[in-house]
Amino acid sequence: MTDEELRKLKRTDLLELLVAQGKENEALQEKLRQAEAALWDRQIQLDEAGNIAEAALRLSGVFEAAQKASDQYLESIRKKHEETESRCAQLEETSRARAEQMEQESKAQAERLVAEAEEKARALTAETEAKCQAMVAQAEAETREFWDMVSQRLENFYAEHAGLRELLSLDKLNGGAQEKADG
Repeated sequence: MTDEELRKLKRTDLLELLVAQGKENEALQEKLRQAEAALWDRQIQLDEAGNIAEAALRLSGVFEAAQKASDQYLESIRKKHEETESRCAQLEETSRARAEQMEQESKAQAERLVAEAEEKARALTAETEAKCQAMVAQAEAETREFWDMVSQRLENFYAEHAGLRELLSLDKLNGGAQEKADG
């Protein structure tokens, strides 16, 4: 697997790789135990056969090869583990940086939205106040116009019925005189 492919892996995938490598290590250790057991069986056979010198040579070569293979495998596991830890640390650092950046961007956007909302509210309030003032002024003008019209009509009615005015004046005079007489 290349470095680029490992960088794309998630942390869980990397941990699964480690677990798989651990299982592989256990399997190889089991094979090593089996090989050691087989060697032990061979040693017994060689002892029985009486060829101790030849058995010692064979065993030392087999053990050396097994030890080298085991050392190489363990070293590769250590390297992969270190690489995985390093990549995980880098990914974690990158994720934290992204999260901080996203948080800052979200705060800035929220502040912008609040400022825009406040500005719209101020504009709507000013517009509403202006409309209310215009409506009040219009209502006052219409009221003055209506009263002027009613006053004009009353004046016209009063002027047209001047005779009625005289009658009303006479009734007042007669009513006043009668009250004096009654009194």
